Amino acid sequence: MLSILIPVYNFPCFDLVQELEVQASAANISFEIICIDDASSLHKKENRAIGDLPHTSYTELTENIGRSRIRNLLVSKAKYEMLLFLDCDSKIAKSDYIRKYLEEMRQCDVLSGGTLYDSHPPADPAYRLHWKVGIERESKPDDTQQKTFTSNNFVIKKSVIEKHPFNEKIVRYGHEDSLFQMELEKQGITVRFISNPVIHSGLETNVCFIEKTQESVMNLYDLYVSDSFDELNTRKIRLLQTYIQVKKWKIDWVFSLFFPAVNFLNNRTNASGKPHLLILDLYKLSLFTRVARIKSRKKE
Repeated sequence: MLSILIPVYNFPCFDLVQELEVQASAANISFEIICIDDASSLHKKENRAIGDLPHTSYTELTENIGRSRIRNLLVSKAKYEMLLFLDCDSKIAKSDYIRKYLEEMRQCDVLSGGTLYDSHPPADPAYRLHWKVGIERESKPDDTQQKTFTSNNFVIKKSVIEKHPFNEKIVRYGHEDSLFQMELEKQGITVRFISNPVIHSGLETNVCFIEKTQESVMNLYDLYVSDSFDELNTRKIRLLQTYIQVKKWKIDWVFSLFFPAVNFLNNRTNASGKPHLLILDLYKLSLFTRVARIKSRKKE
């Protein structure tokens, strides 16, 4: 009845899989849990114990294939029609997590459960930027308010995702979730948002989070110039919406010019453990405009 699919990368997830096995068994359903490690360098020894759990398989890849391809690979291994995707750094928040999805999944093709973060900031300031972004931008008091799809916690019919898989052309980090949601909506498939969140426990360091933010901005630019987003969906992405506006006002050059100063300020605040999200937003906008102007000059 239910295939639980977990892409694993550099995070210990035995406790997560064990909790899922307990909840699914208590629900008295046919289920399987499939974990595929995407060529991790960490936590492999403890994660190998996952394969000893009932109804569970654990496989290690010798080469990293990326976020989109590993999800599509997991789909190909699943034997049930209903698929639950979870990231390996998730923590189950409630004891009725599986049961709630079982109650809701028959009513639609795609369900998104949402994400929570620990209400207390991490003791180590080196992790506070990711936490602050999560608390203020991603976590909602009622997850049905969250209209942006994320692939860390969702249910989808296998027949749907086989027809509309994750785009494997996206090899860099960032916005593959947005593109996936947009492709579904183009086909008339609506994502239903419910309050069934998991806790995101795998915080990145400030430096790593900024590096991933940079990669995400670069990826967004590539998707934007390749016309991957239509006009309606472009307006749903705040960074693109702001960029289009400042370009319309012909002041995009200002943000591009001041990128070195904004980058310095971002490193002084966000990288050092004193998170300031307005500065992070300015960093993303100035980086996007700088990349756009440099690449447009090269085409001339």
